[in-house]
Amino acid sequence: MTTDLTKETLDEIVNQRRRQQRSLDTRERILQAAFEEFAERGFEGASTRNVAAKAGVQHPLVTYHFKSKEGLWQAVVTTTSFNFGQHFQGHLAGMTEKDEVAQLRLLQEQFIRFAAANPNFHWLMSHEGKRESDRLTWLVEERVRSYFDVVAKLIRAAQKQGRYVEGDPYHLQYLFIGAVTRIFMLTAEVQQVMGRSPFSKKFVDEHVRACCALFFREPPEVPARGKRGRRPTKR
Repeated sequence: MTTDLTKETLDEIVNQRRRQQRSLDTRERILQAAFEEFAERGFEGASTRNVAAKAGVQHPLVTYHFKSKEGLWQAVVTTTSFNFGQHFQGHLAGMTEKDEVAQLRLLQEQFIRFAAANPNFHWLMSHEGKRESDRLTWLVEERVRSYFDVVAKLIRAAQKQGRYVEGDPYHLQYLFIGAVTRIFMLTAEVQQVMGRSPFSKKFVDEHVRACCALFFREPPEVPARGKRGRRPTKR
């Protein structure tokens, strides 16, 4: 059987693909604008009209693509969380033969670099974490808890080897996140106080070393052979 693709049919296929691509481009612009809006104002303060203006589209297109502000918020969180997860899965995939301390160190280092590259992600999470809501419950159950469980398991393993500061792993991870992200959320203040951009490669490299040094510990010293338990010789 042959397919008769007339010029009119080919033109329609081309036009349909162009419309689909324009729709995808519009949706992407709306998502990016919404990410900035929710990060800056939180869910309650955000406006879909502001999102439309930032995206350079008519307001009805926001409703067309995402139905409501809640739908838009969930799409933003789903997309950013997916990007967050993909960032770490890519690094974890190549670490199966590394020990838990090496896995944890690489995971934490990559978290710092992700934080530097995506400061709006932490503003978004900060807004949602301030009060109880159905959105927070969904966020924790669908996105946050699994990540914390993975990190907590690695922290416990590192603690058993004396390679990580003692304490509840979940508490320590919140401390780590605070130490890592705050400096990227106060860009203007940091630049005035330190006279440097926290987003420069040199600064981020220094931040990686400083944050890891707060939590990781060097391997315990092994006593030299023949010296353990030796008592002074009586004369």
